[in-house]
Amino acid sequence: MKKRILCTICAILILASCLPVLASCGVENVYELGPYSINREEYAYLMCSYKRQILEAVGLDESYINSQISAESPMTYGQYIEGMYREQFEQSVYSLLYSQALFDEYGLSLTQAQYDNIRAVANAMAHAYGGGTEKGFNKAVKQYGFTYDALYSVYEKQTKESVLVSYLYGDNYNKITDAQKDRFYKDNYIHFQILVVNTLYRQTSDGSFINLTEAERNTMLKIETELTKFLVNEDKNYNYEMLPKLLGVDSMENVTYEDLWNHSKINDDKTYPGGIYSITPSAYELTMKTTLTQAMLTQEGDVSALVAKRYFEGNGSLTISGSTESIKKGDSFEYGTVFIKRLPIDDGAWQKTENKEFFGQSFITSTARDVLFKTLSDYEAKSTYTLRVQETIKSEYSLISIPANRIDYDYLHQSSEN
Repeated sequence: MKKRILCTICAILILASCLPVLASCGVENVYELGPYSINREEYAYLMCSYKRQILEAVGLDESYINSQISAESPMTYGQYIEGMYREQFEQSVYSLLYSQALFDEYGLSLTQAQYDNIRAVANAMAHAYGGGTEKGFNKAVKQYGFTYDALYSVYEKQTKESVLVSYLYGDNYNKITDAQKDRFYKDNYIHFQILVVNTLYRQTSDGSFINLTEAERNTMLKIETELTKFLVNEDKNYNYEMLPKLLGVDSMENVTYEDLWNHSKINDDKTYPGGIYSITPSAYELTMKTTLTQAMLTQEGDVSALVAKRYFEGNGSLTISGSTESIKKGDSFEYGTVFIKRLPIDDGAWQKTENKEFFGQSFITSTARDVLFKTLSDYEAKSTYTLRVQETIKSEYSLISIPANRIDYDYLHQSSEN
């Protein structure tokens, strides 16, 4: 269970404003740590709630779970979610379990008001979905694999985890130091710049998109070829023709990547003049060809190339080189090349105003998760308890097959709006 798991999906698992669980008698435990445990029903609740958080975060409806991601890939959305997030889910369960032990280690306790709130919310669920009885509620949530007891128990455990985090790192993580933020940034982020050569269409001044003419497309295709030689292959002996003419220079000898990035006819995407900062991709992500993973595989200072693809968001048609192709939602089409330059991790980038888009609340939350995991790992190293995991039970559950739990999410979300 590696450190990076706690930070990869910070935007999805914001340290819950948590509500939380007593182990049901006779229910098998999936995780055990001395007197602490996560039983089967709690595990089911946590997974189906986690799946709902993922779907909310990526804007995906559950009906797409068994659909292919694209026409050219046999992978389904469900397979992608399982591969991408399963280990992160297990890490969140591990964190919840060890937080219970550390909660007691620090001598913390819940107030009566907190217990009253846990019970009130759990009872509200039973009333809303079970006709006011636990039996009725258990019948309503049977498809998810948990019961009222598991719901209450998870709420309690999550509340303890939240109290522990507030105790260690302050409300809104105001005890997290700049040194901890800086270490997390340097250990987990990469910095890169993209230059996009669009060989298919261009954007007009009013924001609409129009296809390139055949002559324009041919010109951009030649530029694409020459830039590949110049930036990626670094063929200094190549007899460049298009690039010097476009740039208004005699030769490419002193032309830099930055010069090309700033050129109006060459680069189609000038969104981030200072480059993009992103958490390093996971091992699973590295099996996929994306701009982020390509940046990770590129050496600092080097430039690599990737086919530029875009996914169509609605049914319609696209004209390519004079022929019209029918496109349905989810189909992808190639529109040029993305040139990716790996940049150095510059000191203090997370503190700069111009980078606030990359280092907002999710960065602080991820840092807190990272620091929490280090604390839990230190506890694990010195603890006399042995972690026991029932892999057979775990194998019965997957983010593909278990339904996304919307019951308490919808109830609490609707309540907050009223």
